Amino acid sequence: MPVEQCRPHAPADRATPARRFPESTRRRGAAATRAFALAATLVAALAGCGGGSGGGASLPFLPPTQGGGDTPEGPSTPAANRALVIDLDGATYGAVRSGIAAGTLPNLAKLEPRLAYSGGMAGTPSQQPTLDTPGWATLLTGTWAARHQVMSEAPKQAIRGATVFQLAKAKNGTSNGAAVASAGLAQLLASEHDSGTLDALADCSQDATATDCVTTQATQFIGGNYATVLAQYRASKDAALDFGLASPQYAGTLATLDKAVGTLLAATAKRANERWLVVITGNHGLSDNSQDDGLPLVPESSTFIGLNQPANIAAQGIGATMPQTLAELYGYASIADVAPTVLGHLKALPDAKTSPMDGGRLTGAQPVSRLTASVLDNNSATVSVKLDWVAPSAGAITVLRDGQPIASKLPAGTTTFTDSQLAQVLTAKGSYQFDYTVQAGDGDDAAARAVLSPRVSYVPPVPLAPTLKNGLVSYYPFSATLPPVDAMGHSTMGPAASDLPAAAGLVVPGPFPGTHGLLIDTNYVTTAGIEGYRLTPADGFDIAKGTAPQFTIGLWFKTPACVSKNNVTILSNKSYVSGGNAGVALGLFASSGDQCGVAFNIGSGGGVRADGPTSPYTQITVDRWVYIAFSVDGVAKTMNMTVFDPVTSTTNRVAVGKSTGAVDLSKLSPYPHWGIGDDGTGTFLMNKCNGSVTPPYVAGKCATAPTYQEHFGDLAMWNRVLTDAELQSIFLSNKPLSTLSAN
Repeated sequence: MPVEQCRPHAPADRATPARRFPESTRRRGAAATRAFALAATLVAALAGCGGGSGGGASLPFLPPTQGGGDTPEGPSTPAANRALVIDLDGATYGAVRSGIAAGTLPNLAKLEPRLAYSGGMAGTPSQQPTLDTPGWATLLTGTWAARHQVMSEAPKQAIRGATVFQLAKAKNGTSNGAAVASAGLAQLLASEHDSGTLDALADCSQDATATDCVTTQATQFIGGNYATVLAQYRASKDAALDFGLASPQYAGTLATLDKAVGTLLAATAKRANERWLVVITGNHGLSDNSQDDGLPLVPESSTFIGLNQPANIAAQGIGATMPQTLAELYGYASIADVAPTVLGHLKALPDAKTSPMDGGRLTGAQPVSRLTASVLDNNSATVSVKLDWVAPSAGAITVLRDGQPIASKLPAGTTTFTDSQLAQVLTAKGSYQFDYTVQAGDGDDAAARAVLSPRVSYVPPVPLAPTLKNGLVSYYPFSATLPPVDAMGHSTMGPAASDLPAAAGLVVPGPFPGTHGLLIDTNYVTTAGIEGYRLTPADGFDIAKGTAPQFTIGLWFKTPACVSKNNVTILSNKSYVSGGNAGVALGLFASSGDQCGVAFNIGSGGGVRADGPTSPYTQITVDRWVYIAFSVDGVAKTMNMTVFDPVTSTTNRVAVGKSTGAVDLSKLSPYPHWGIGDDGTGTFLMNKCNGSVTPPYVAGKCATAPTYQEHFGDLAMWNRVLTDAELQSIFLSNKPLSTLSAN
């Protein structure tokens, strides 16, 4: 047959024994004799598939056995660790599981194939197509495509990052061999072979019996003192595409491959004084209609990993049923775990600080699993990255960012960490990505796994506008004590009734690090139906008074959960049982999902009113601090509202210059106080029941008025309309107004 059909790629100048080994090695009489005989046997075997000298591609010289072979040099020689990786492209987990159950795959059964996933995690930076070439790159590097950069089946792609062959060669200096049935994988490995990190590359892709060629070549590598051997088959892939997964041809092909696996297992068993790790996988799955479409779906993402040694995850995944969702599938091992497992066995795992891997070893020390990264408060100065994982039973946790420890000695069992210190390393506005490694244990018992964060958008804090001091009438920065104190001294705040339980208002963490806020909880109420807090302006400092009042109310606000029905008040100085009553109100409205609606209203009595948009209500994120600013311009007879939501990264100008209509603006202050978490009456929920309940009142006495909780932070009132630039500075500065004096 032509040389190109099955050739070990090895340049002639690298096939000379004298170049490869020192004189002392060649003087070992008995060992050299065995090596010569082994090399001669391999020359003869490979000559039949183009490996002879006449074809232009020379046979790689096989190193003499060093403590290996059928005749160990002595009982004191330590066992040499070796690794065999078998890739059965197109062999699906379901088919392998069925074949094992039917007894037609006895050799695969010995390796106990367990459910695993390919393709990374959908929707994260690790996602890659469920195709052969990206999968090969992951098997070789222990990383997903975001790192190795092999994104498709396109030819002439190059792997970025170190491969198993490079790392094993650099650490141990041992030989590596690969026998492959796919031309694409041979091309992907060509640079490895040219650089010398892959000592022998047998390309069987053009051989009429590629399966036999791969088995023959891999068997000879195993017998030739190669420390790392890759055997890649594609017969099952061809059978699936040609005949379908349910065909007898496909089942027959798997049975044939099982025999090939048996041959390789037998070859490793013959190697005395060698400890072989055997890993087998299918790379990725196929669609339900037997197609290789690369989609991030359960059938395409499902594959298997089998081992001949006990796994640190015990029997997890062995015999598992196919999951219904990708989220369930991600609870199992992945093909990214193959490379670190092999390197761990070869004692060649690189330093996690310099060579992070998405995969984690399946033997030896157990790493964390299901490691994910999510971005919090994106597009802000407080952007952070939250890491979550499943921790092994033992081992203190260390977290690294871009190779540098940012948290050490976290207790064993820790499952989450938030990197909230990004502002210390970021100075310019822009988009960034961080490489996180979570390590369990220390020293020889350390096991690491890495993950790339989603893109992080950092917006440096901007200075608070100095003009915000102008017209500031009342300001509540909130502190660790109650009642809250107006920093301007122009108002007071406290419970709406002296007999209101203390739990109706509590100190909580504020919107900025180290600050405080006020929690209003309407589950606590007096028998008269009074709930919430009140802000009472001193004479002459009620911003809503006057024939043509001009004012702005601004506050950081958070609702732990949206109201289940109807609406409730956030802040109001009117009886909010009707929007047509005189006064001002900000309200919270029932919504769905992780958002909730907000709107505003003013009225002058007799049903005369003007409202903010209600179809739909302006959405805010639940359980996160947002900034709300509402203003009225009694001269221009307009009103405005802006909502800043750092979670959705939106500045929602709800209303800009909206007409106040027929509302008599001189009647916007019907009560001498403002309800905080309530309305001007202090009995909002009882009033909502429209007379159906009377005192003595208890929280939730009528179903139409469900109780609620609201958080308030940095509440301020101005006697003028703030500009958009001033409001932007409040939101983007990420600072309370109390820091204005320092600007």
